[in-house]
This record gives sequence, C-alpha cells and structure tokens, in this order.
Amino acid sequence: MRFSLLLLLLALTASTAAWAQNSNNYGSIYSRFGLGEREEFSSSQSDALGGLGVALRSAQYNGLANPALWADLSFTDFSASAIVRSIETTDGSDATSQGGSGGLGALELGLPLVRDRLGLTVAFRPYSRVNYRAIQDGTFTPDEGGSDVDFTTNFEGEGGLYQLSAGLGARLTGGLRVGASVDGYFGNVSYLQRTTFVDQNYEETRTARSARLSGISGTVGFVLTAPGVFNEGDGLHIGGAVTLPARLSGEEVRTLGFSLDRDTISVAQEGEVTIPLVARAGVAFTGRERWTLAADVLYEPWSQFESSFAFGGFDQDAGVNELRDRFRVSGGFQVVPGGRDRTAGFFARSAYRLGAYTERAFYAPAGTGVQTIAVTGGLSFPTLIPTARLDFGIEAGVRGATDGILVRDTFIRGTATINFGERWFVRRRFG
Repeated sequence: MRFSLLLLLLALTASTAAWAQNSNNYGSIYSRFGLGEREEFSSSQSDALGGLGVALRSAQYNGLANPALWADLSFTDFSASAIVRSIETTDGSDATSQGGSGGLGALELGLPLVRDRLGLTVAFRPYSRVNYRAIQDGTFTPDEGGSDVDFTTNFEGEGGLYQLSAGLGARLTGGLRVGASVDGYFGNVSYLQRTTFVDQNYEETRTARSARLSGISGTVGFVLTAPGVFNEGDGLHIGGAVTLPARLSGEEVRTLGFSLDRDTISVAQEGEVTIPLVARAGVAFTGRERWTLAADVLYEPWSQFESSFAFGGFDQDAGVNELRDRFRVSGGFQVVPGGRDRTAGFFARSAYRLGAYTERAFYAPAGTGVQTIAVTGGLSFPTLIPTARLDFGIEAGVRGATDGILVRDTFIRGTATINFGERWFVRRRFG
C-alpha cells in the first residue's frame, strides 16, 4: 500500500513540475509586498471549503489550522498535496499578462500517541510566496550629449518563507480539546532589478537584494464540542487558535553588477524582522457524518510589522509603510451522501464541497486597499484502501481592481492531495 501511494505522490509532483517548466512561472505583482503573498492551508478538506478549518473536526483529516484538532487522531495519518496556479493580470489600460506555476504543497504526518486522546503532528507548508515580474520602458539623455537612449527595466521577485510545525493535541474532557505547537520559519526573499539598453554601447546592469530569514514562534488552540444538538450524531464545534508574533533574524546581501557579473559590489547587513500574530476563530456543525457546515474569521495585524530590512511597501529608514491589518472571512459546506456507510456506492461515499471567502489584503499601495473575493470547491474520492482518499480542489477569484495604480488579478488554483492512515505500533497477535 505504501509503495502504491508513493508512486501516486511522485506522479502528482512530476505533473506540477512539468507545468512549472512550461509556463511563465510567475504570479501576482502583489506578492512584492511585505514577505510575500500569504499562503493558507489546513487540510485538503478545509481548502475546498473556503480555506477555513479552526473548528473543523474530522475522523479522516488532520487539520493544521488548530493544534487542538490533533487530539482526534486514531490512525497514523499522512497527507501530501500538489498545486498548480494560473493568473491573468489587467491594468488600467486593459493591458493583460498571464502566468502560471506549480509545485509541492503541504506535507503532514500525524501520530496517535493515545488513540482519540493525544496526538502528535509534524507538518511542513508554505507561509508566504514572492513570485512576480514587471517591466518598465524609459529613455534617458547621456551626460555627454547625443540622442536619447531607450532602456527596459525588469523588476523581479522570488522566494518566500516556509513553516515547519510540531506539536501535541490532547482531549481533556469529552467536549474540550486543547493543543500547542512550535512553529519554525525560514526562507529567502530576493528582489532583482535588471536594466537593458537598445544601444549596444551600454552594458546591462543588475542590482539585487536578498534577505535570508529564520525564527521560531508558537501556536495554542482549543475546540469545544457539544454533541447531539438537534439529533443523535450531530455535533457543534467552536474553536480558536492564536499564533504568537515571531522575531526572525537574518542577513541581507546587496549586489551590483554588469551583464552576467552580479558580484562587482557586495554588501551584507544583519538585522531582524517581526511578523505579527495570527488569530483565528471558527464554528462548524456536522450532521451524522453526512453533511458539514463551517465558517471562520482570521485577523493579522500587519500594521505592527517591524523590519531592519526594506521590503515591498515597507522601508523603515525611508518612512514608508503601506502595510495594514489583514482580515479574512470564509465559509463552506460538505455533503457525503453515504455518510460512513462502507457498503454504499462509490459516488455515495464521495464528498462534495463548496465554499467562498473574502479577504482584505495586508497591503494598501498608495493608501488604496486591495480586496479578494473567491469561490472554492472540491471532490474527495474513496480508494480501494478504506483509510485513504484522493482529493481534488479548485479556487477561482478576483484580487484588486483597475483603479489608479492598482491592477486586477483573476486567478485559478488547483490542488491534488493524497490522504491516508494506517495503524502503526500495534502488537500483532498470533494464535
């Protein structure tokens, strides 16, 4: 079984790698702000329900949005996801550009230390993503006189942060679960400015800034459950989780070069970056394992962002701060016609999901806010292995507008995830 699932995972990864090689491999210009475009992932189930998950208890999915959910582990749980993205950007003059990318998403491993009472989870997932390219044409007059010289400047950004979490979830009473995790952040954010000239007498110039960061934070959470609210088998779940602010230390390297030489001048500077807390709250209602309704709210005070280094929209030395508090509201529902009946047909045991979210971005270029509205959906299919499911999800939405200096992003994101569980550490009995 493990060999078959490994082959499937490799196939998913290979398909997204091929997509990335055959595309422009860049994303939203808005990813230049702060530490990049924020990534949200709890589980493939919650991803298709609008990206929620704080109170979404499940016997089949180990949600990462709240460590208290890890108390429900009854199998050793593993999941891996692959992602593809496509984006079209439109400016105020109706000029458009398109790009796409793909890659591996989140990896998660959950171990039930005490079945349905105490669980350990280790997870690796993206925290932010910088991936953009912009082009600006211009002319200048040489100091020595002569004709104007045309030039093209390319602005590019790449990198982002990753999050590695490990923690415990515990059931204290029948209706109360709590959890805590240690969260490590690491990654690199790079900006490149490359200028080329039509006149061959001028060499291409390149300036680059690259900040490598790392640090540690922590998350605490809870889930309260009230069973049998309307009928036997129903459950009302209320949850909350807070990730504490993290102070990241790092080094920024600046380089200036000509043509292919980027090491003419190199300057290194040490500093610190403080990313804000993340506060989440949510509610979910499950009806006899057949249907689920859920909603979440999220708050991140990016107006409290601090950094020794300059990032897009933020430069402490120059007094520039275009970052603001981030809000997100999401909701969704899931239907499984056959519930947990293993004798039901294939489509009756499949899960059908639909959700939506709206988000106020954590940046405001020139004081203008950016809003995102998106719908999500997904399908979850059973496999020949009772504890394994293959999930597909899609997200489509619009970010920003073509007013003033803003641009409008129309984006589509697709995911494929394999989830499976096994009983490990069980002593086999021989008669």
